[in-house]
Amino acid sequence: MKRFLLLISLTLISGLSAKAQCTPDPQFTDPGIYPDSATGLAPACIDQAYQQLITNVIPVDTSFMIGPIPFTWVFDSVVIVSWTGLPTGFTHSCYDGENVASPVDQCAFEGGTAGCAMITGSPTAADIGSYQQIIVLDVYVEGGSTPQVTDTVDYYYIHIVDCSAGVETLTTSKFLVYPNPAKSVITLNGLNGIDVQSVTLVDMQGKTMQAFTDIEAPALDMEITYLDRGMYFIHIEYDGISEVIKFIKE
Repeated sequence: MKRFLLLISLTLISGLSAKAQCTPDPQFTDPGIYPDSATGLAPACIDQAYQQLITNVIPVDTSFMIGPIPFTWVFDSVVIVSWTGLPTGFTHSCYDGENVASPVDQCAFEGGTAGCAMITGSPTAADIGSYQQIIVLDVYVEGGSTPQVTDTVDYYYIHIVDCSAGVETLTTSKFLVYPNPAKSVITLNGLNGIDVQSVTLVDMQGKTMQAFTDIEAPALDMEITYLDRGMYFIHIEYDGISEVIKFIKE
């Protein structure tokens, strides 16, 4: 579709972002969204201002095969149509100074440009927990009046933690164990908003070292001074799902 037609769609999303300018990270030049799914977002420390830059590099086009037939899409734009999951008091803003026709601050990123989004907030102790971000994108190609593809970015989590103990190792899981490595106490973050059946700490041989049930807090502290040095695993059973997080005892 013609890019100026994005203005129609953007009237629906103009309230999604405040008018603030971010700058794309120039180290990223290949098409994609950065940080990627393996890196994830930085944690947010309570009582400290939080800022997280997300850089979007939109390609000019992409080629693919359907059976023996080659196709090429020329990208018109990628538009953020919804963003949910931000902690209370957090906001996001967008900017793409390379746009030709679309507004630079309304979460539309034209083909062949590098734009950005910025997450900001000021978390408190009451916000401790993990928050999955759900970002819905409409992808337009040249000549199309409706989105060619609607995609969802759902691999980002904002972990709000008490950083007084230090946060050294991140995870893109809903859960975060910190500090990692640790000497005396570890905190399992991300227990908010789920039905936790059990949390079990086991050693390399599968021996149970600690077990917890009836957990209602968004984070769980575990004293590990008595453990020998080495690798351990935390098994979290919740909502019919099992997940394992590893950490190192120094």
